[in-house]
Amino acid sequence: MHTAKFRLIIAMALLAAGLATAAEQKTAFINMERVFDEYYKTKNANLQFKARGEEIDAKRKELLAKVKSAKTELDKLSAECRDKSLNDNAREKKREGAEDKLSELKDAEEKLLDFDKTYKKEIAEQMRQMQQQIVAEIRGVIQTYAAEHKIDIVLDNSGKTLNNVEAVMYFDKSMDITEPILAIMNKNAPEEKKEAGKKSEVK
Repeated sequence: MHTAKFRLIIAMALLAAGLATAAEQKTAFINMERVFDEYYKTKNANLQFKARGEEIDAKRKELLAKVKSAKTELDKLSAECRDKSLNDNAREKKREGAEDKLSELKDAEEKLLDFDKTYKKEIAEQMRQMQQQIVAEIRGVIQTYAAEHKIDIVLDNSGKTLNNVEAVMYFDKSMDITEPILAIMNKNAPEEKKEAGKKSEVK
């Protein structure tokens, strides 16, 4: 009987200690999606990727034009080599021309396919590296801010569950550190970027 009472007292003591510890912990929330998107380095990187994408798209259009041109010429030669109004010699020349054009078409299609594979992989890898680097920078700023403000836990409130419902249903807005973190991240932004940001906020 005494042992049971002792165990109950210990359990209650541990529970009370756990509740006290939880009460002492300071929690904050941050919208990581917004911080990432509004960080000036992210915007700069997006502009660079856009310019690179336009560059790649221009080259791709050239390769695609060659494919279309070869296909058009092949269709024309294929029709001509079946033209009964032409003599056998003329049709044979058209057939040989069609074979050469078919080879040219296959080569153009292969180059286009290789181009797509190469640059899609290159852009995807560059974007992955950029995202990792920026997220690491944001995480570092959050960790420093949390240490300075005695914050024990920082949770991201921008995510959603598998049911497409907000992972964080409610929290006191005074616990949101999105704005101060954004201010720190963008304090070294070029002046024109800061002015553009202020104009967009006014709109």
